[in-house]
Amino acid sequence: MDHPTQEELKILNDQRFLIVKQQLSEKIIAQLAEIERKLHRIVNESSFDFPEGTFIRAGKISRGENYRALPYFILDYPRLFTKENVFAFRTMLWWGNEFSCTLHIAGNTLKALQNILLERLKKEKKLFFCIQDNPWDYHFEKSNYVPIEELSSASIENHIKAHGFIKISDKIPLDNWEEYENFSLTTWKRFVKLLI
Repeated sequence: MDHPTQEELKILNDQRFLIVKQQLSEKIIAQLAEIERKLHRIVNESSFDFPEGTFIRAGKISRGENYRALPYFILDYPRLFTKENVFAFRTMLWWGNEFSCTLHIAGNTLKALQNILLERLKKEKKLFFCIQDNPWDYHFEKSNYVPIEELSSASIENHIKAHGFIKISDKIPLDNWEEYENFSLTTWKRFVKLLI
């Protein structure tokens, strides 16, 4: 049986860390709820024709403790997750890493939007494009996301053909807490412009 290291025992005895973590988690969830409220107003005023079945009445906030061994918090809004279609705007805070926003489109929804999206992405800079075959990874290592300006239109199109999904993302540092809301709203508007 493995015995705890001194570092592990120190953490085991540290009540304060977990109390502060819980307080911070509540603030993160409240922040995501506020972002959802503001996004809701923007979505309701939008002329964008959402794919059938997209849930736009309310967002879904979830959290977990083990994305690559670290806690995370997610707001999915608007969202559509079925076997045939995905259309989701995901706002994510990944502990120790970054605050990010991702547009994930797959299936029939992607087929319907693919041509206009490919045309608009040619002109984009300062976004990240997922190059992996797994759409459920969100880390920003080069094996998963690359700056979109490093990719040709053909490589983006080939990715879609090979994997049947597209994910574009942007991120800001965790220290930029005051920017989370504006960053999320601005990124959503930026992504929608790629689709209309």
